[in-house]
Amino acid sequence: MIEANDQNVEAELKNVSKNTFIYGIGTVAVKSVTFFFIPLYTHYLSVFEVGIIVLLELLEVLYIAIAPLGIFGALWRFFNPEKKAGREKEFISSNILFIFAVNAVFCTILFFCASFISEVYLSASNLTGLVRVHVIVMFMGLSRTVLFTLFRIYEQAFRFITFVFIDFSLLILISLYFVIGLDLGLRGVIYAKVITGSLVLIFVLFYFVKQFGLHYVHKYVVRSLRFGFPLMFNGISLLVLSTSDRFFIKEIISVEASGIYGISYKFGMILNMVFVMPLVQSWLPVLFRLENAPEQKVTYQKIALYYVQIGSLLMLAIVVASKYMLKITTIEEYHYGIIIVPWVAFAYLLFGLQNIFKAGALIHNKTLQMTQYGALAAVINIVLNIVLIPTFGILGAAIATALSYFILMFFMFRLSQKYLHINWLWKKMIPVVFLGMVFSWIGIIDLNKLQLNFAKDAVVLILLPVLMLLFKLVSLKEIKRFALRLKGAF
Repeated sequence: MIEANDQNVEAELKNVSKNTFIYGIGTVAVKSVTFFFIPLYTHYLSVFEVGIIVLLELLEVLYIAIAPLGIFGALWRFFNPEKKAGREKEFISSNILFIFAVNAVFCTILFFCASFISEVYLSASNLTGLVRVHVIVMFMGLSRTVLFTLFRIYEQAFRFITFVFIDFSLLILISLYFVIGLDLGLRGVIYAKVITGSLVLIFVLFYFVKQFGLHYVHKYVVRSLRFGFPLMFNGISLLVLSTSDRFFIKEIISVEASGIYGISYKFGMILNMVFVMPLVQSWLPVLFRLENAPEQKVTYQKIALYYVQIGSLLMLAIVVASKYMLKITTIEEYHYGIIIVPWVAFAYLLFGLQNIFKAGALIHNKTLQMTQYGALAAVINIVLNIVLIPTFGILGAAIATALSYFILMFFMFRLSQKYLHINWLWKKMIPVVFLGMVFSWIGIIDLNKLQLNFAKDAVVLILLPVLMLLFKLVSLKEIKRFALRLKGAF
């Protein structure tokens, strides 16, 4: 007979498995769109234009991290207590209205700074008009983040993926028309985002007013800022850590090299899109819901172990597949970029692990300390980029990213253990990650003959799970339980 505590653990693991699977479908759709754009970009745009797109996307990512002032993190933290008190609508409405107001102010400032951004950041003074249009895209794009956050907070995974499919299907069709049909090139890419962003903004406004109404209670915003504002700087630090490499590549090597790096980086990010982020999206509600629950530590422990086991297998599969996909979807000029894929995938595996490790810091509201450690990791990343890129080129940037994520993970682990000590299953986790990374390096080796590559890669893909079973890093019983858990979730 399973004890009540074990039943609760199983229920939480089943819930996480289900939502991770559903969010994974949604992010696979997003990633499919991303890879659809790779041949579109590389065949219909110049390498310089691709580099500009990469830099504009980085600007948008940085903006989305700053504009909410960390309030999204506070929504996660305080949603459950406000829901229990019956104040969730006022709480959410107040914070989202504040986010939109701040968003309008920030975008107005950026709009009038477009010439500076074009000349200094893009190194292209003739793109001021395009930058202004992209600022409008960023304003509308934040509404998409608002909607996705609300779906995730309420654990409405099916609504999430439905919206994702509709949104990105429209983006594909409109981009095809503008880039290929009208031959608008770089401007066509931006105009397509304007149209889809407009539709998203209209939908979000109607949805928000209908579901939550228009309420503003200042004390909710003040509390959210106290918790979330330090997280904004932590988010900026993470972005510096993960994106500054493109800027340094542009300055030290060239805009073209930044474009090649950016396209190859997308392949390494597949792990982040199809597994790491879906797991994190499912993890956050569980993290806060289990605060002080009897099954809290055991659930956290098992989620970390399963994350490492599944993540290492997926990392290897993605790295091996990327070797072929990069050749199929891009021209020869981009093929060299495969050398960075294992490092990028490994970096995002560590990124996901630090999200699990920092549970104790989040529950005990240690956002200021998290920000300090995040800033330190970002500074280390900048130094590593400056040191490694001149010597190793784009490979140096990828190595700097992986090392920086490892340092960040270590910092978050040490901080959280002070407030919530968990006996993580290191004897299984460390060997699994080590084997996954070693086999990933072997996976990118090109033997110059297709048949030999297929044979070598097949052996590598089979050997990793076999060794995991042989060294008892995973058991057949655990595999069966996971399969039953996932099946039972649906």
